[in-house]
Amino acid sequence: MSRSSINWGVLGAAEIAREHTIPAIVAAQNSRPYALASRRGAPDALIERFGFETGYGDYDALLADPAVDAVYLPLPNDRHAEWAVKAARAGKHVLCEKPAALTAAQTAEAIAACESAGVLFMEAMMYQFHDQHARVRELIGSGAIGEVRGVHANLTFNLEKSLSDFRHGTLASGGGSLYDLGCYCIHAIRSLLGEPDRVATFARFAGPQRAEMSAAAILGYANGAKAGFDCGMDAAPRHAYEVYGTAGSIRVNKAFVPQADGDGSIEIVNADGNTTIERTTSFQYPNGIAHFADCVLNAQAPNYTPESVLANMRVLDACIESATTASIVELENH
Repeated sequence: MSRSSINWGVLGAAEIAREHTIPAIVAAQNSRPYALASRRGAPDALIERFGFETGYGDYDALLADPAVDAVYLPLPNDRHAEWAVKAARAGKHVLCEKPAALTAAQTAEAIAACESAGVLFMEAMMYQFHDQHARVRELIGSGAIGEVRGVHANLTFNLEKSLSDFRHGTLASGGGSLYDLGCYCIHAIRSLLGEPDRVATFARFAGPQRAEMSAAAILGYANGAKAGFDCGMDAAPRHAYEVYGTAGSIRVNKAFVPQADGDGSIEIVNADGNTTIERTTSFQYPNGIAHFADCVLNAQAPNYTPESVLANMRVLDACIESATTASIVELENH
């Protein structure tokens, strides 16, 4: 592609799109907010606010627009795979909000549809595009904390009173904290330790639809490393992870939720208990949008590959199975 920017189409006007992803499309120099679709009619106020060139009251109509290069899908979780496949068949590159689908099997179908159509697929796991996480991996690689022994992550916020939110739905409909929040923790753990071979998850189910409101999981590794995370829609906001090793630990205190000022702090604690704090300024959503658009423009695979997206979903599948069966679930690493 010889152009310097791509035209984005956005299917739906969810909060994540309005607050983070569409502003990132506006901010990224290689991206243009071209079309916005809503089934409640073309959202004129949002079209004007973000400078979209056109709007549609129908998702299929947006997909039929030949000027759209890539689509962003911020739809409810149980519709991700369906519309990823439709977008691929329409010849559009796909940036799909997390989780990529409800199961690894659905994710594989969406990825296969994109591969068949010759378009790119990436899950919008945008936290990873903050520079602080690359710095953590650099510190680990330099031996700053010795040999890594484990990771713990957390991500919570309180949604208990918002019963109309789709996240209060059943697991079968894509509701629950594992789908909405646990996927981040799993990704962070995998990025540092690789693929686990077994998981055990405990969950709290509550509300009119017995939604999975919170969960805690343990991930086991053949090499003896251990990881854990807790996620929840029933507690005060928390979002951090800690990596610990034989000679110290690293804590990322603003790990997942984007900060308006781009701040990211990293605490490095040595074996003597002395703490050093590093600060990194980075903007994860514009970085992620720019990366995906650059991949489209240059026909390159995203750093967050479809294979890694699928691996994340396999672990999420196992966590959900463990939570609903009260059993340890073994994983086959592909």
